[in-house]
Amino acid sequence: MNADYKTRLLSRRGFLQTALSIPLLTNFFDSAGYAEIIRADAVEPTVKEAEAAIATMNATSAKKVTSERLAACETIQRSVDRLRAAEFVEYFNSNAEEARRWEEERAVLRFLNASFEKAIGEIRETSVPEGSVVMWHIYNMGYVVKTPSQTFAIDVKHRRAPELVSLIDFLLVTHKHGDHYTDAFCDAAASAGKPVVSNFIDNEWKTPVEGREYKFGDCAIKTNLVDHNATLVKFVTTYEINCGSKSGDYAIFHVGDACNVDQLKTESPIDVFIPHLAVGLNVPKAVNETLKPKTTLLSHILELGHAIDKWRWSYAYGYDVCKKCANDGVILPMWGERFTFSR
Repeated sequence: MNADYKTRLLSRRGFLQTALSIPLLTNFFDSAGYAEIIRADAVEPTVKEAEAAIATMNATSAKKVTSERLAACETIQRSVDRLRAAEFVEYFNSNAEEARRWEEERAVLRFLNASFEKAIGEIRETSVPEGSVVMWHIYNMGYVVKTPSQTFAIDVKHRRAPELVSLIDFLLVTHKHGDHYTDAFCDAAASAGKPVVSNFIDNEWKTPVEGREYKFGDCAIKTNLVDHNATLVKFVTTYEINCGSKSGDYAIFHVGDACNVDQLKTESPIDVFIPHLAVGLNVPKAVNETLKPKTTLLSHILELGHAIDKWRWSYAYGYDVCKKCANDGVILPMWGERFTFSR
């Protein structure tokens, strides 16, 4: 056994990747839920291809989908279609040095980290004028919202999420599924004296089944508990957020993994609606009939903790949902993308 191969086996990352590549062990890992179907045409992008795709993502906008943006999505998608869920979990729990090695090898992880680096730098530096709200998409269904007077986060899951604690005033979590929060971020925020609102963390901010109203500075928040599916009833907290008079009373409605359009109730017109695009929710009906928001940010694509061939919705799927809505206000944001909304 040569030294490089031995070193690879001795690392947790190397062992997992090597074991998953050995036919004799594949059946064992498959029975344990680790071996997933990898598309035969999914070739991992080179570093040069990855860097070019990331640059294109940053230089283009979800509001105007160009051929260059679609090509960049396809490049990242190739990497997505080669990353097993167990490998993502290993990456997510790794230390900084090991994470960098993963990011050097996998374009999607390189993009995930680069998107956070871009967003956190902009969050620090952005000054929001009155009458405006600025939002950043942080993986899956995560968003950081900055108003003229406050900054808050919703459903942020990222291995570097605790770095946001000093920048936010409070944290909102829709439900107790690991793709919508991390213990590390929630604990760090609580330790820093920042309110953490959820329906499952036992603190003074816990949302009861009948819902609750909150006031944090200029932000007024109304909550309601809705179904995730037929089994997980009243499992998801929806947040109707009025960002305050300095923002022009901009209204955001984040519904997490809500599945039933008839349960989506708001008291005011909605400016930005954030739904899960594939949990069973009738998104076109919610957009065009029930809520009629000005902008809809379709979220929850590329959830890397889900198996490649199960519940990991692709860019192509997301764009298909956009088309089904037939509404110019429905867009598919990329990780790290910034949106500025003004009255």
